Amino acid sequence: MPAYRIITNPVSGRGNGARAEAIIDRAFGRAGVAYELTETRAPHDATRLAREAIQRGFDVIVAVGGDGTVHEVVNGLLQAARERPDWESGAPAGTLGVVPLGTGNDFAWYLGLPEHDPEAACRLVLADHRRVIDVGQITDEHNRTWVFDNNLGAGFDAATTVESYKIRNLRGFPLYLLAVLRTIPKYSRAPEVVVHYNGKTLARPMLMVSAANGRRTGGGFMIAPDAVLDDGLLELTLAGSPNIPTILRLLPHFIRGTHKTQTRHVTVDRTAHLVLEAPTGVPVHLDGEIIRTDARRLEVSILPRRLRVITAPLDAKSAR
Repeated sequence: MPAYRIITNPVSGRGNGARAEAIIDRAFGRAGVAYELTETRAPHDATRLAREAIQRGFDVIVAVGGDGTVHEVVNGLLQAARERPDWESGAPAGTLGVVPLGTGNDFAWYLGLPEHDPEAACRLVLADHRRVIDVGQITDEHNRTWVFDNNLGAGFDAATTVESYKIRNLRGFPLYLLAVLRTIPKYSRAPEVVVHYNGKTLARPMLMVSAANGRRTGGGFMIAPDAVLDDGLLELTLAGSPNIPTILRLLPHFIRGTHKTQTRHVTVDRTAHLVLEAPTGVPVHLDGEIIRTDARRLEVSILPRRLRVITAPLDAKSAR
């Protein structure tokens, strides 16, 4: 029977993480499994705690929070996996469970997990339906490396993430939609960006560069409606630099996932590797977490089938 290390972010979802701890404690206690529950206390704590948990022999690391908490835990899992001798032979890191309670829960949504229902999410984690998926990897011009489970965004959507941090009275999709509307006037002149992928080079002012492993970002924007978590590819979206009225016209397409029909301004493709160059620097987020505000070179690749995750049953209607 697996041993579980549960890592909770008490401030996720405007305090939902702290309020759910008693429910999670009861659910795992009733199940009669071995587990430890630990709170994060500072940024990047979840990465350290996840890494240490794997080193101590825990089988399943459960992230309780939003996409940012999951992102930190995944980075900890991958750090620990790289220390093991079987990493070079292609063994996956893992196993990740998620109790989604954050402001955005896009990765958990794709896994078919119930948002803001910790008791139901715990039941699914304990049911232990596993799947092996890809993760993305990014290295910047300073040779610093991170991994991401759901989405990388450079440019407009990262600037939107920065804006979302300033909004205190909303959560989920309304929060990100308001942040988008606030960002549009500030980002109407996009920087020059060069993207190399699949033997192609695109150089132009770009509003946004997105490389997605999952389908949804920002609590409801279908940035990559055809993305598959285990196909060895990222769905790449490049948006040009139109004027403000055109950005507003494109916005509903990005919500519905129909933006690939807007070929005058949007390019959608699939790739396992890309290089982004931005001479003046661009903001970058991974899974909704800002890692740079002025990145000038990013190398992005896919690590195929490197993470075990617990999902809803694959035949369940809730699975995406």
